[in-house]
Amino acid sequence: MTFWDDLYCQSQSVTVDEEALVATQLHHDLSQFVVVGVRKSDWVASPAKGVLRLLLERDGGEKTTRATSLVAYQPNSRFEPHGHPSGEEFVVLSGTFSDEHGDYPAGTYVRNPPSSSHQPFSRDGCLIFVKLQQFDMNDDQHVVETLSLGMNAGEVSNGWRRQMLFEGYEDVFFVQSNESCAIPAEWLQLGVEMLVMSGGLTMVESTDEVYHGEGSWLRFPVRSDKRFTVDIMAEKNTQLWIKTGHLPEMLVLDRNSE
Repeated sequence: MTFWDDLYCQSQSVTVDEEALVATQLHHDLSQFVVVGVRKSDWVASPAKGVLRLLLERDGGEKTTRATSLVAYQPNSRFEPHGHPSGEEFVVLSGTFSDEHGDYPAGTYVRNPPSSSHQPFSRDGCLIFVKLQQFDMNDDQHVVETLSLGMNAGEVSNGWRRQMLFEGYEDVFFVQSNESCAIPAEWLQLGVEMLVMSGGLTMVESTDEVYHGEGSWLRFPVRSDKRFTVDIMAEKNTQLWIKTGHLPEMLVLDRNSE
């Protein structure tokens, strides 16, 4: 059983209040560093019976302007048909997620562009990591990729193997460390979001060390001074889902809406 399978099983044993989510601002300030350990976070209800959420980032209530969450579906649970005005992307972590377009087993990455719609469900239950309302409105690409770091995945700097999932106005990729090595500075420069899929990271600042194991979600803000005072070391065989290049644009949008 993987970490994510175990976390899904844990989600099925919790009891939550069924009240609708009120307007919530959680880790919404994109200029701040954030780290969340999902084992220490609480599940909350969703509008769909049998579907729970673990909130990582949110700006708004059910009509949110931006959200990043883990979502757990009980077997045979479903959402009503709905659209995603500013897009949706998700990684299936455990089980099989489905909609009218197909079935997506664990290890699948999907991007649904702005103005797309679907009716999601799960026959046997599943756990996904999902980001809502965060795409460029000109993005029209539907992407379905299986996470794979076989021999075809190109080597990148300092012992990392990388699979590109999306490349353009933002970059999304899946990486694995072939040895104990540092996170390359270029991944951090424009701000970066990471989900530790397996393994772990150690953040070293001065004489302090903090470990973030699998199930950690981290967001590093844009650094205009081009300097980093923290070294981030990954243990061997650490796997990360990474997104970078999106935070400068979103930070501008947030400030323009103030």
